[in-house]
Amino acid sequence: MRKLIINILCFFSYVIVFGQTTPEPPEGMVYVPAGNFIMGSENGDPDEKPKQIATTEAYFIDKYEVSNTEFAKFDPTFKFSEEKKNNAAIVTWSQANAYATWAGKRLPTEKEWEKAARGTDGRIFPWGDTYDNTYVVWDQKSTRGTSIAKPESIYGCFDMAGGVWEWTSDWYQPYPGNTTPMEQYGEKYKVMRGGSNFNNHSFIRSSHRYYLLPEKISAYPVGIRCVKDVD
Repeated sequence: MRKLIINILCFFSYVIVFGQTTPEPPEGMVYVPAGNFIMGSENGDPDEKPKQIATTEAYFIDKYEVSNTEFAKFDPTFKFSEEKKNNAAIVTWSQANAYATWAGKRLPTEKEWEKAARGTDGRIFPWGDTYDNTYVVWDQKSTRGTSIAKPESIYGCFDMAGGVWEWTSDWYQPYPGNTTPMEQYGEKYKVMRGGSNFNNHSFIRSSHRYYLLPEKISAYPVGIRCVKDVD
């Protein structure tokens, strides 16, 4: 019954949203309409529960992760090799947040990130429910647009699985209704999403969450995908 209710709510959200006029996104961004979507999972890690209906306002989100070249426009001291100028910039949370503010944008919430990745139908991966090993790129040599999520998400975002992890604005907290204890919960770790190219397929599911100290990225490649509110 709960699954049926979730599907009905998302169907009506789809009907309402796609009857509206779509605003023109800023350059390099795509539009995500307001409305309900399926967030979380009953089959993933404990912190992904409960599967729920979540809601967002309309927003724009970057089509690609911020590149090294783009980040260097904000911070000229940022160093990278010439062959990686179009690779995703790997930065701390404070660097990511500062860049987003400078660009007139902000970091996405978990809700916004997950909706942009999986749409309203609760799909497991940005492209659907089936894992395809041919999408995998196993190293950091490839540029944006060539990582595991070669088929873009339903809204047109690339690289939302594999490639680099992506920072969100949220602290690592339990979802409402989740009673499973985790010592990491609180305002110590920031949530990152999207998995990375060295992770197995369970890490690149769109509902998967992971946590990291905001200024400690030595063990994980974490990048930036910004959002912008719709006026």
